[in-house]
Amino acid sequence: MNNLEQRLQTLEDRQTLQDTLTAYLVAIDAMSSIDDILKCLTEDAEYDMSAINYPCFKGSAAVREFFSSVFNNMSHQAHYATNFHIDHITANTASCRSHVIGKAITKDADEICIYLQYLLEFKRGDDGWKICSIYSKPLLPL
Repeated sequence: MNNLEQRLQTLEDRQTLQDTLTAYLVAIDAMSSIDDILKCLTEDAEYDMSAINYPCFKGSAAVREFFSSVFNNMSHQAHYATNFHIDHITANTASCRSHVIGKAITKDADEICIYLQYLLEFKRGDDGWKICSIYSKPLLPL
């Protein structure tokens, strides 16, 4: 691959990685299809929210169970990703980070607001880039 092709591939990969994160957050906020969330993740994806007093889980079944509970308990959600940065990228793996602001209102009218840094690992497969790991690190006290 020549230099121009490499640069174009890097730009395309960066946009696709960021689009994958966006699709994941949009699916969470829609609260209508766990399958749309799973489309953004590898089958064995690991999600570690232990730093914000939520569970750490791994695999599609655990993701489905977690978001089923979330959807049952929330009336509204909104997540916003900023400061997307690629730390390392190869042909089939990438390490990235992004700041995420999450706001929610429970069905009991409790309000939740979190400011996080997502540390993300991605893998490229036959169906494109997918998230294989998310670690949620608090940016502000909960």
